[in-house]
Amino acid sequence: MVRRKGQLNHAIAMMQENEYAVPLGIAIQDGNYVGQTGADGAIADEVRAQRKNLIPMLYEFARDFLKVGYMFWVDQHPYFDEDVLACLATTD
Repeated sequence: MVRRKGQLNHAIAMMQENEYAVPLGIAIQDGNYVGQTGADGAIADEVRAQRKNLIPMLYEFARDFLKVGYMFWVDQHPYFDEDVLACLATTD
């Protein structure tokens, strides 16, 4: 949830500002694909239907800003097949 102040000020800031002896890895999980989680309430069908593909932004943020070594993508239908695989097929 790269647009949430709490995440940006804590976990993401810690990953970005420090150096580590092992490569960083992150998990892109349920909710990241549509920009909200179950904690926000049930994800409405209209949010799912009108979703914007956030994968390019998430991928570039992780690769360029956080400089993570590994990204673990949850195989959640339909986002993984429709958004993740299509995006990653076009990246360098």
